[in-house]
Amino acid sequence: MTTPNPLSRRASLRSLLLPTTALLAGCASTQPRPGATDDSAGDVGFPQRAGASVIRTNGTRAFRNHVLQDQDSRTVRFQQDLIEGQVFAAVFMYVNCKGICSDMIGQMIGAYDLLKPVMGNPVRFYTFSLAQDSPEAMKGYMQSRGIYGRPGWTFLTGTPEVIKDIRWGFGFFDPNEEVDGNLEAHTGMARFGNHRLDKWSSCPALANPLMTARSVVALFPPGERPQIAALQDSETVPARPIPNYRPAPPSTREGA
Repeated sequence: MTTPNPLSRRASLRSLLLPTTALLAGCASTQPRPGATDDSAGDVGFPQRAGASVIRTNGTRAFRNHVLQDQDSRTVRFQQDLIEGQVFAAVFMYVNCKGICSDMIGQMIGAYDLLKPVMGNPVRFYTFSLAQDSPEAMKGYMQSRGIYGRPGWTFLTGTPEVIKDIRWGFGFFDPNEEVDGNLEAHTGMARFGNHRLDKWSSCPALANPLMTARSVVALFPPGERPQIAALQDSETVPARPIPNYRPAPPSTREGA
């Protein structure tokens, strides 16, 4: 049997509506899978497919209100406690991952450090387990990485069906079931959301922490964006020079 290409899932996140090069090269504003319209304000009317969401009459998106457990064995509800009205960044990994997970969490730690002034209020980080990790295992992992007890960062576990529905709802899926269920090929993307505005974006979780932090801040309306010195004062990656580029003489430019 041929081993699935680890990049195949990233290359086929169809609901992100982005070409592969954009997914692998940087961050982009996107939408989750299109939601059906729900004329009620409740949590009903979901299409019968994995990852379904509905757009309520108030303009916000509702996902299925799954039951999850956090690292402290507390029961939380996906829509009610994690999504409703929240600004967040979400990634998927598992405790015993031998691939990109460790580096991915390391980059997210760097982004968290840049966002410290707003972490927990109003920004949250969610890390969903792909392998039904126990609360005890997740807590131990957080302690080993020095992130247990940090305001606003929650690790979450649930049944395979629940995690799949959440993952697909965020747009991280592969239509090939064999590839989709292969933990070694799991996505290395982060999903960002401002639920109140139904504003969403995505970025490689291995991206520069500064890029990730700025993607989170960009979820806020321009007049409400938090002013964080570490983000304002940091230099962006300098533009690369174009080989052999020579600007046109002024006389040949349009309007000259």
